Formats: sequence, C-alpha cells, structure tokens
Amino acid sequence: MAQLELQNAIKIKSYEVFCNVISQFVAGLFRFLLIVGSPGTSKSQSVKRSVGNRPHLYLETHATAFGMYHELFKHQNLPVIIDDLDHIYRDPASVRILKCLCNTDSVKRLRWPSRHADVVSELVPASFTTSSPVCLIANEWQTKNANVQAIEDRAIVVHFIPSAEEIHSKVADWFTDADVYGFIGEFLSFVPRHSMRYYEKGTQLRQAFPDGWKEPLLQSMGVDEEVRAIIPLIMSPDYSSDAERIAAFEAAGYGSRATFYRWKKRLGIV
Repeated sequence: MAQLELQNAIKIKSYEVFCNVISQFVAGLFRFLLIVGSPGTSKSQSVKRSVGNRPHLYLETHATAFGMYHELFKHQNLPVIIDDLDHIYRDPASVRILKCLCNTDSVKRLRWPSRHADVVSELVPASFTTSSPVCLIANEWQTKNANVQAIEDRAIVVHFIPSAEEIHSKVADWFTDADVYGFIGEFLSFVPRHSMRYYEKGTQLRQAFPDGWKEPLLQSMGVDEEVRAIIPLIMSPDYSSDAERIAAFEAAGYGSRATFYRWKKRLGIV
C-alpha cells in the first residue's frame, strides 16, 4: 500500500484519539492536518461531525484546479477541508494550489498563473491572501515529486489505522441490526480489510435474501472460501456433539480432529 510511505506519520488506532485530534484542528490548534487511512473507517464523517455547523469550505475531488481556486477565494480565511484527495495530488495545477494553501504561515498568498476567463473578467482575482487552516483527507498518499513532498513535510500527518475490533466497536454506536452486527463480529479475524460499509451491505442483503444473506456478505467482505465453509460447520446447531462435527469436518476434507480443535481455539469457542 502507498500508505507505507508515511514513515513519519502519527499512527492512531483508536477513534477516541482520532476524534480528539480532529477537535484540535477545529479549535484552530493545527494549521495543516493531513489524514490518511483506509476507506470505510469514517474519516470523513468524523471530520464533518466535529466541524458541525461552523462556517467552513468542504471540497471533494470532483473540483477542477480552477474550481478549487475559486472556492478558496469565496471562502477566504475559513477552515478548509479537502476530501478524497487521491487524484488531486496527481494534477500539477492542483498541487501548485495546495502547496501554497498548505503553507503553515499565518497568511498565505494563492495565485492563478493563466489567463482564465474569470480572471480576465475580474470575477476572480489573479491572486489573493487567506489565513485558512487546512485539513486534507486521503485513502492513500504517494510522494511522487518534490511538490507533493513539500506538502507532506508541512503537515501534521495522521495515519488512521483502527483494528477490525475497534471499527466493530465504533459501529455499535449507531448500527441497529443485531443479526448482521453479531454475524460480522464472528468473522472479524478473517476479514482482510474491515470497513463500516459492510454493515449496511449486510442489512441490505438480509432484507433481500432473508434465508441466504450470510454467504454473499462474507464474499463481499473478502473472507476466504475455506473459512466460509468451516466456520458454519463448526458452529452449526445441526450437530449434537463435537464428535459429529469432527466427522463432518473430516469428511469434507478440512483436516484432522486436531485441526478441528485448532479452528475452535482460533474462534474462541470453548
């Protein structure tokens, strides 16, 4: 993953600490905050909740470089949050704007070097100053050139890496489908990269396929095919004893009696 380039980032694993860092940005204690973390960990929603109704500019990556410049002019001196940054920093014009905007001086000057129609008509000035603090949010970060490196070097860089258990615990704050929540909880250690989005997917699948939602949900979560077969067998109420389960386990070709009990131990089943 490109995130491995963030060698000097502050690594945060808990939502409590992560939300506290965002609160410090909202309070004006950080001039430039760069947040990097996997999709589906509520990075953006956490920032939005912290900012609340305070005046600010929230930009997503569909904005063109000049569109971003124009919005920054209209929202001079207000906090700026730029979300889903993953392709903006590959655009040289956007990187030039970000390099100036993310300068940690109290006042920054932004310029638009070309003869854009809006600049010619004086709807937007060719340059302006702003004191906006900046928060950038990205799923990954790649230092491809000196300008991108300069942006990173100026930031308080946070690499948000909550565990599957931490994500699962946080989801309990708002998710109400107990069946889906409990089922996902049984498979946390087998999910390659956990995401809050799996819970809503699970509810949709359960409503669409009341008798067959579990298997497609596990597939969407990236759970290995063998795991998808073994765990239901071990936990099945159709068997009255471990002896029956072991016989079915061995008949299906999953291994020996010892392997069966290793799986039970891994699942935390006494």
